[in-house]
Amino acid sequence: MPRARVVTFRSQTMGQIADLIHDEGLSCQASQDILSFLAGTLVRYQDEGIELIPNILFCEDADSALKTFPGAVRYQVGAAPLTSDSVNRILKECAPLTVGGWCIYIERTSTTDLKYGVFNYLQLPTTIPLAEAISLMPDLFCVLVRRTSPSTIEIRGSKGNSLSLIFSTVREQPIQSDPISAFAIDCCLDLGNADDFRIYFQRLLEQALTRSHGTILATTRSNNLRGISELKDAIPVVPKLDIYAAFMGYREIGSAESIVTLQNRESLLTGLLHCDGIVMFNTQGCVIAYRVFYRPGSQDPVRAEPLAGGTRRRAFEGAKTLVGSSLVSMLFRSQDGLTLHFRSGR
Repeated sequence: MPRARVVTFRSQTMGQIADLIHDEGLSCQASQDILSFLAGTLVRYQDEGIELIPNILFCEDADSALKTFPGAVRYQVGAAPLTSDSVNRILKECAPLTVGGWCIYIERTSTTDLKYGVFNYLQLPTTIPLAEAISLMPDLFCVLVRRTSPSTIEIRGSKGNSLSLIFSTVREQPIQSDPISAFAIDCCLDLGNADDFRIYFQRLLEQALTRSHGTILATTRSNNLRGISELKDAIPVVPKLDIYAAFMGYREIGSAESIVTLQNRESLLTGLLHCDGIVMFNTQGCVIAYRVFYRPGSQDPVRAEPLAGGTRRRAFEGAKTLVGSSLVSMLFRSQDGLTLHFRSGR
């Protein structure tokens, strides 16, 4: 007898979410339902036609959890039953408040109730990111839910457990350990001892990539991109977008002007990652060109097309032949959130 089956996102992920929160020290069906509903809603969340990407902290003690964050301030917006039916109300009342860097918190106050609101904290260039800050309180139950790409939701707990939920029909790919960190290291190769900048720069890249819809980044030591026959149509950034100099200016001076200078360069980098083509960095923390298009030679099987849509991955695979000669490394980010790093010898 024929059978009709329905496979939902909820049925596919509930077990994984249950395992994660159990490993984080909580066994609660209602909390599991809320996290599952949040993950499914955040991936395409809009309010009044505007896309919103809030970070959400789910915890049992908001005051204790926020002690980790410097200068933290929070405002309670409301209270609701501890059920997934409350999620739409929480997002409707809180998500529009997060556009200025605020985050949402949901506090499980009992087995049947929750409170919710928004919080913010001092976010300086040297402040550790939210995803890392929660790991400083492993004795507290605390879970961060955030969108890390247009198709990916990450759930990360304070004990270090994490789960990535990918809303895509693309075949699952092997996950590299930390491709963005590896690329950030490549961009700092000729800076000497620059660990503070590297950590900051990695976080900046993660934030910019989350807001992009896919891109290719590359690192080079070459001062003459025109001399690389396979790379065409580059738009030089003149003067170089020197993120390292702006960061060091902030570290050494700490003035309002130095902060604004750094923030301006951060926002421009985010804009560059929205452009077609390759964004080119040097090994001293600078962006030197954008809209760099890979045009294969006659023997290269990759088609000579601009980097757009489905051609981006093929262009990345073709341009990898330049790594080790003209390029130091490359980073690929698909629209679905797949992130790949390639360096000579890998």
